[in-house]
Amino acid sequence: QSTGQKEAVVSTQSTGGGALFLIVGAIFYTKQQDFFPELEDYSYDMGSAMIAMMAIGGVLFLFGFVGCLGACSGKSGLLNIYFIVVLICVILEIVVIILSIVKRDDFEDAAEKAAQDLFTKYADRWMKGNTAIEISDDENNAVNYAQSTFECCGLSKTDMWEGKVPPGCCSGFSQDEWQKDANRQYALDACPADTTKYTTDCVTQVHNLADEYGVVIIVIVCVIIGFELICLIAACVSKKKKYVA
Repeated sequence: QSTGQKEAVVSTQSTGGGALFLIVGAIFYTKQQDFFPELEDYSYDMGSAMIAMMAIGGVLFLFGFVGCLGACSGKSGLLNIYFIVVLICVILEIVVIILSIVKRDDFEDAAEKAAQDLFTKYADRWMKGNTAIEISDDENNAVNYAQSTFECCGLSKTDMWEGKVPPGCCSGFSQDEWQKDANRQYALDACPADTTKYTTDCVTQVHNLADEYGVVIIVIVCVIIGFELICLIAACVSKKKKYVA
């Protein structure tokens, strides 16, 4: 099998993978509650994931298609575009990995500082009843959404809420329903009878999740980079062997 044919196969696989991501993401985004009615409470979470999946699928499909056309038609211009885009992606991914390792502590400190300011603002306004504190709906939503998503309560300690409970600390919390409720409460005396309060603070929970899934994420990224490098090598050899004009 010639190198040009191999490049076409690799590009076709990239195009197919992109199309699969795009189609599956679109189907689940528009019909997620039909497929998984039991996950209706998490529609906001799923919607965000599906949008990301469609974006990745669109990029893979577009440039995989360009590479496939370049390899099959013998148009070096198309193959050059494919090569440049994939090379940029590889470089960006490597830069992100390096920065995530070198700047991890700085990023964590900055994130925790921003979260601390937000959580303290929420506590001062709703738990302590300080009406002089101005807090937006987006900030209120962020505090409760974060706790519901990571199944945690409080930032670095669970008793930061002055004996009260934000609704996001309770299992079964629905972000969509809470936002639609004109009489929504920001501070509860206790979680509803059919729910339970999360017992782990958010900093600890996020660190636990990072430790649990960090290696998996790194392996997936490395596999993606390896696949992209194969695409680059195939494109280079195709041009060198004059498989394309």
